[in-house]
Amino acid sequence: MSDRLTFAYPVREGFVETDETTQIVWQEHLWNTGTTTRCWFVDPTSICPTHIKERDVSLNRTDQ
Repeated sequence: MSDRLTFAYPVREGFVETDETTQIVWQEHLWNTGTTTRCWFVDPTSICPTHIKERDVSLNRTDQ
């Protein structure tokens, strides 16, 4: 078992825009282990995949 601390930061997200709001649908996180995971904030079956737009998340990180 590794003694390393495990942490993640967001790298991509999927969102849906309406006339009134922008809703984040999912977010991908890159872990310090090299693994990428996707966290869904809405039920994936409740939304049409063609309505989801994607964008990179840019953070001002100090651990680069």
